[in-house]
Amino acid sequence: MPHRFPCRLLLISSVFLLQNSAARSEVILPDVFGDHMVLQQNQPIFVWGTASKGETVAVTLGNETQSSVADPSGYWRVKLAPRGADEKPVSMTVKASNTVIFHDILIGEVWLCSGQSNMHWPLKQANQGTDAIASANLKGLRLLNMRGKPYGNGREFSDDEIANCTPKKYLTGKWAISSPQSAADFSAVAMFFGRELLEKHKVPIGLIHNAIGGTPTEAWIQRKTLIADPLLKPLTENNWFTNELVHGFCRDRASLNLNRKLMDAKTDPARLEHPYQPGFMYESGIAPIAGYGIRGVIWYQGESNAHNAALHDRLFPSLIADWRSVWQEGDFPFLYVQLPNIATANWQEFRESQRRALQIPNTGMAVTIDIGDPDNVHPPEKQIVGHRLALMARAKVYNEDIEYSGPTLQSIQAEGDTLRLRFLHCAGGLKTTNNEALTGFEVAGKDHLFKPAMATIKGSEIVLTGASVVKPVAVRYAFASNPDCNLRNQSNLPASPFIEEVK
Repeated sequence: MPHRFPCRLLLISSVFLLQNSAARSEVILPDVFGDHMVLQQNQPIFVWGTASKGETVAVTLGNETQSSVADPSGYWRVKLAPRGADEKPVSMTVKASNTVIFHDILIGEVWLCSGQSNMHWPLKQANQGTDAIASANLKGLRLLNMRGKPYGNGREFSDDEIANCTPKKYLTGKWAISSPQSAADFSAVAMFFGRELLEKHKVPIGLIHNAIGGTPTEAWIQRKTLIADPLLKPLTENNWFTNELVHGFCRDRASLNLNRKLMDAKTDPARLEHPYQPGFMYESGIAPIAGYGIRGVIWYQGESNAHNAALHDRLFPSLIADWRSVWQEGDFPFLYVQLPNIATANWQEFRESQRRALQIPNTGMAVTIDIGDPDNVHPPEKQIVGHRLALMARAKVYNEDIEYSGPTLQSIQAEGDTLRLRFLHCAGGLKTTNNEALTGFEVAGKDHLFKPAMATIKGSEIVLTGASVVKPVAVRYAFASNPDCNLRNQSNLPASPFIEEVK
């Protein structure tokens, strides 16, 4: 039996169910298919939708036609042969009792751009955004901006908005060619990422953006996946508005958004839906597109999980495994952003959780400890974030011989009261910002009380001494909310914060 993607249950909207039998026979496809889309090169191309049960659906792309018969629930799917990148537009025809035609389709590289508000942050509000918008007429760059409505900002939703707050209705969007108009409201991080790939590789790039501000990691994971894990199942139990495992911001914001329903004595809070609810964004933003060919994912999220780094240690690998399982395309690249410096929140433990996630195969982490805004959870420097993600994609996915990471700790050697730290990703030696004295290192003795250490660069190594620490057993770097740290490599990429025991 062929695999049926989770989107099949989401394709039949309430409006569709109310239509008459003649209308129900019409073939319908999810929004991920449309004019101007990019299809992933060198992978089988799956196309799916709904029609009347037993109806034959034929899909033609270029000179290839494949057919499928809708099953008893109306679901159908066809598989088209892989093809190489092509800038020449082609059309797709889907024919059953009616005919749907999609025009101006390119074959190239498709990336899913997801997360919360810092991925959602639009180009028009980012540094360098004005110039990027003015130069955004790029025919080879295509954008699918899946917008959530209502957006979970700090206000009470109307009754109509609450009615729209269901996974089937929440996200909508259509493919568009990159232009000043379409780029202005698109994710700034994704735009800078996609433009760099287009410039370097000269093949069409498709970006699918579905990030929603404030959404926690658990909102992006299937509920059945959460329930199957004893450590994550408590996230799904009882009333999530009072579940302390869910970030207080998420619970408070959702309570404000849904206040008119929560004040109604007839309402069962456990039955209310909201984008911050465990599983909601998976059903709304992942299930409808799962199976659409992608090269990989870029992810900028974590602020809504930074209160519980230990839980994130379990959630984040579960999210990656969950998405890879439904796409069934192996361990596709998952590139993510480590949270930046900030003075108004304690993110150091969470950043370490993100660093630990590099143990997951085919992942990469863009370090941003140097470009945050100490007083703003939404730092405006999105161009650098997009560039660092693009460096990882260019090196790890497209095999360019370039440096893509800042210095990463390789080993620690104890020499009496001195520690010698060896690093990778430091060809030509280590350096500091503006060649200033090295800062940010601390060491601890067996009491595990960390104290500042004197740090000296020796090529690709750093020698640490702590005048008041005898035989240090642990070292940490940039391990603070808004650390004073400046270690870089010759490519001017910053080292990640870390904490390590001396083996």
